[in-house]
Amino acid sequence: MNPQFSVLFLTTLIGAGQGLFVALVAVEIGSLFELLPPPRRPWFYFYGSLIAFLLTAAGLFASFFHLGRPERAWRSAARWRTSWLSREVIVLPVFMGATLLYAGAHFLHLGVAIATLPSGVAIDATLAIGLAGAVLALALFVCTGMIYAC
Repeated sequence: MNPQFSVLFLTTLIGAGQGLFVALVAVEIGSLFELLPPPRRPWFYFYGSLIAFLLTAAGLFASFFHLGRPERAWRSAARWRTSWLSREVIVLPVFMGATLLYAGAHFLHLGVAIATLPSGVAIDATLAIGLAGAVLALALFVCTGMIYAC
């Protein structure tokens, strides 16, 4: 297998963005349960998720360089029932949107508790968005892995 440089570049950039986002959510969960100290900087999650978004956006931009006919790129999502590439094309922008929502929630300080665990730990909106984004990151990892497995 000899993939084009743009394929390696996009896979690396998107994977780095996913990994950074999952790490941010893991730090938030760890600090919520007092397993990790909370970040010292108040904008830690905001800037981290913006960097994750920029990495995935750069990976998406790099994907256009290995298309034979870029004007037909929109058709790549048409066969989502049978194609892992189509599923990846659908999940990636949704993940990027979740990353931006996570950044926005931290920027706006949406620390409103939406649920409380039996132990008394409050789950806020930012963590809920982060968990949804982490699930999307996992789905994106699976889609990418299945593309290379095929």
